[in-house]
Amino acid sequence: MHARRPAQVTTLPGETTTLAPTTLATTTLAPSTSEAPTTAEPATSTEPAPTTTITVGQPASTSSGSSTPWGLIIAILAVIAVALIVVLALLRRSSNRTKAEWKNAAASALRDADLTRDMLADEARPGEAEDVQRVAAVRDAVERVASQFDRLATSAPNDETRRNSIAVATSLRGYFFAMESEQMLHDAPTTPTADQLAAADAAKRARAAELEAAVAAIRAYVAPDSSTR
Repeated sequence: MHARRPAQVTTLPGETTTLAPTTLATTTLAPSTSEAPTTAEPATSTEPAPTTTITVGQPASTSSGSSTPWGLIIAILAVIAVALIVVLALLRRSSNRTKAEWKNAAASALRDADLTRDMLADEARPGEAEDVQRVAAVRDAVERVASQFDRLATSAPNDETRRNSIAVATSLRGYFFAMESEQMLHDAPTTPTADQLAAADAAKRARAAELEAAVAAIRAYVAPDSSTR
């Protein structure tokens, strides 16, 4: 760029001098390029740099349903269902077998109860002495058959048959006790009153009726089509 300087005017006495303006050349210097600062190199370490191992895992599944083994679950449930069916079938079969065995044992005990009841009913007439041997045989039969029904009560298939089995055992023993009590009244040194004899006979009949009802209930369960005695 060129700058314009104002003209210098020199005035002498008597003269006037006018100088044209002088143009001065202005030299524009390009900016000097300075050297880049010297950067010191970092010290080189002889120790190896620690190695960092990055383990890349499997990408998370975006769908939970794709990783669920539904086929395996269904197969396991099917196996469990089959196992339950088999267990129930075995339990039912065992229950039926146990029930059949109980019915067979009860049928045999009912036959013995019928015979024992006939022995109890075949007592001596009022005023006649009982045969000692017959009384002992009846006592043994009563206790043996009553014990059979006690055992049947412990393994009865339901509450009703359990109650009826207990009732047979109780009424057999009660029947024999009532019969002995009545006989003791007749054998007493003093003649029993009519009320005493009536009470003893009523007790004996009540035990006999209880025995009939309990035996009939068990017979209806063991053989529903058979007629009661």
